[in-house]
Amino acid sequence: MADGSHKTLGLQLNVIGPFDLRRTDGSRVTITSKKARAVLAMLAVAPGGRRERRWLQYKLWSERGEREGAASLRQTLSALRRALAPMGDVLEADRTTVTLSLSEVAVDALELSSVAQRLPGQAEFLEGLDIRDPEFDNWLREQRAFWSRQLETSQGGPDPSEVDFAPPLDVPCVTLMPFASAEPLTPQTQELAEQVLDQLARHRWISFMDWAVHSGRSAAGAARPATANYVVTGQLRQSGGRLVLMVELTHLTTGQSVKRAQFTAPLADAADIGAGFAAVARDMAIEVAGNFSCALAQSYEQRSQSRPAQSDEALVWQGRWHINRLTAEDFEKAQAIFEDIIARNPGHIEAHVYLALTTLWRVWTCRADPRDIKLARRQAQKAIKLDVSDGRGYWIAGCAECWLGNKTAAVHYTDEAIRLCPSLAFAHDQRGTNLAYDGNPLAALEALEHAIRLSPHHPQRFCFEGETALAALLAGDLSAALQHADHALLLRPAYWYAHMVKVLALHRMGRPDAVSRAKRDLYEFEPRFNRSYINWLPFSDRSLNARMIEEMF
Repeated sequence: MADGSHKTLGLQLNVIGPFDLRRTDGSRVTITSKKARAVLAMLAVAPGGRRERRWLQYKLWSERGEREGAASLRQTLSALRRALAPMGDVLEADRTTVTLSLSEVAVDALELSSVAQRLPGQAEFLEGLDIRDPEFDNWLREQRAFWSRQLETSQGGPDPSEVDFAPPLDVPCVTLMPFASAEPLTPQTQELAEQVLDQLARHRWISFMDWAVHSGRSAAGAARPATANYVVTGQLRQSGGRLVLMVELTHLTTGQSVKRAQFTAPLADAADIGAGFAAVARDMAIEVAGNFSCALAQSYEQRSQSRPAQSDEALVWQGRWHINRLTAEDFEKAQAIFEDIIARNPGHIEAHVYLALTTLWRVWTCRADPRDIKLARRQAQKAIKLDVSDGRGYWIAGCAECWLGNKTAAVHYTDEAIRLCPSLAFAHDQRGTNLAYDGNPLAALEALEHAIRLSPHHPQRFCFEGETALAALLAGDLSAALQHADHALLLRPAYWYAHMVKVLALHRMGRPDAVSRAKRDLYEFEPRFNRSYINWLPFSDRSLNARMIEEMF
């Protein structure tokens, strides 16, 4: 539309800067509802102007039930149709999709040269549009970052289509190939792929490239750094009353499969796949994101040891590798790495997050006094201030508050971490820990099982197993407590917490010979173990500490 043909279209929609919709004569079309404006904007920047109904519903009414959200979307679309009625069939909707006719509506974001003339200086995507919904907040943040880069390019910066775009070597750049499926599942497959991408994007250390951009550059013969370095592929099929997603994360340069897994979920109605699909897709996408983010992180941490670091991002991976070794010497090395980065770049969010995590793990290994726990909390709060949309800072702050005995604050921070990043396994682990220490072991077990599903191969899975063992002990399931304690010790033989739970479970089973052997194992790995270890545990009901001490000693 660079030839000016947009002037003959029925409507002009501006989404860069404040939302503004006008007829060809310059008169304004009034759209009073904020969510109606958001729907138009979402359609305007969508491929072909088309979005699935469930996608729109999830982005704008994520905290409502499916029926309520669907009803709200219908009401919003009806209001939009009334406002746009004089302009003809600009907005079309069927049972599954909503489409904005881009042949009838000129969108400023699709012709950025006009924006510079209309809005000289800095302009923000959907400026001033404030909708209280976490999913919309995430979408809006990502769109604002994207269009800010596009505007910079249009106003004199290098054209990304004409120069090599090199995602930093030490920051994974992921693209998602359209998922495959049998014909009846095509709409659901697209929705699921969008959900997977959305959940992966909650992990703020991963960067993304649109598949069309990646494939276009590859076809044009661009150098490999001009494209993404990882691709997610998937295939969805129905098997009886269940959906089955086979999905794979592959390194594009080497062709090496980083992670391949199958995820299944029950259908609300096998005869009507669409019924309840939004919730099913979200749950599957969360599991995919948890598993793949963990695999990607492990790949980068291992790679950091095979070559010298040439950037702060590479140093962060080295620091993360040291954290996972869980030794005092490695904690010192990690702390030095992150403090050096922060000295050079005080706003480096990754360094702040992992400096806080280093302190947290050091506290955990030596049951440090409240001053060190408060230091971890301050460091986590600083990370939160640097990026309020990153769930990791909230999770770390939640851990610190739990250990300080501040249960309300611990729950608040942990719940916020999960809201921001539903696939953050350690946040679910912390939710389970909060529940167990506050006297609700059955709910704790559910949260902890979710953590394990999200990240079954995490280097610190022993923590998930140890907390699950304690929750099972508190729930009276002594066999499960023993099983999870043994699993934790298989992964980390020196884990005193799991040794303690094993001794207590065997004691309550009435197996004195096994108790003696389990105590010998405990003191072999932790000869300093005494009553203070148990007193350190932040139970709301302190009589539980007293009972454990009596049974142990």
